[in-house]
Amino acid sequence: MLPLEWYRNFLAIYRAGSVSGAARARALTQPAVSQQLSALESAIGVPLFERTAKGMVPTARGEALYVQVFESLDRLERVSRALQPKRDPNPTIRLGTTPEYFHQFALPRLAPLGYPMAVSLGSDRDLLTQVETGALDVAVTTLKPSGRTLQHRYVGVRRYVLIGSMGAEGPREGPPSRQLGTWLNSQPWVSYSEERPVTRRFFQQSLECRFEAKVSLVVPDLRAVVRAVELGVGISIVPEFACRRGLDEGRLRELFPIADSIPSEPWFLAYRDLDSDREQVHRISQALAER
Repeated sequence: MLPLEWYRNFLAIYRAGSVSGAARARALTQPAVSQQLSALESAIGVPLFERTAKGMVPTARGEALYVQVFESLDRLERVSRALQPKRDPNPTIRLGTTPEYFHQFALPRLAPLGYPMAVSLGSDRDLLTQVETGALDVAVTTLKPSGRTLQHRYVGVRRYVLIGSMGAEGPREGPPSRQLGTWLNSQPWVSYSEERPVTRRFFQQSLECRFEAKVSLVVPDLRAVVRAVELGVGISIVPEFACRRGLDEGRLRELFPIADSIPSEPWFLAYRDLDSDREQVHRISQALAER
């Protein structure tokens, strides 16, 4: 019988896509993980991964082995965890999300839970990879998890709002039109990125014109974008969670209703199937779910 650790390291490499990532997830050295993979491949008689510049790509035999063993190993891991003495009844939760979502929406809802937390910030794909490899416990993303070992819960939607300062004049009422596009193009804008994918899509699909406005400020932080709009630097389209407090407190105004013109994006709470029975996962999901 082959050592169980060989299979565990194989799973970690498969999920991380690299030996270094697997070593971090397993709290081992890279040489130890590499040596055990080589031993497993020698025992089986065929390579399980192709070593490429982009990482470890599973071979057909590697894919087949993963399908054969991952459910059993994950089940064993869950049983082992349940049998271990509860030394820390309130362990640190490793959560991944975007900085603005955490600051404006998640933090006020999660703080009352009283869990120790270590928060990682990054892109959706990177965060989901970290959940799959075990580097994170949960992650909130707008990208629906697709990994074999991941589960997810729907916790809300990201809606968009066209905002301006309280002193800004709004356009005439009516449905989105070229006339609205002309007015918007005459205003200074504040933007999260130079690409402005949501704004450009709104102009092209709903207003049937190109975005040609003067951009006064580009800053990759929604908190700074909202603050700049408050100060009258320009107008912007931002997720509702980023500006809701400013709207409620009268520091911002919604210039024109666009929520029906820009498709909302769902928020998902992703976690490993291995952790589906954890109370912390359930309570975080409940706390973040839109009411």
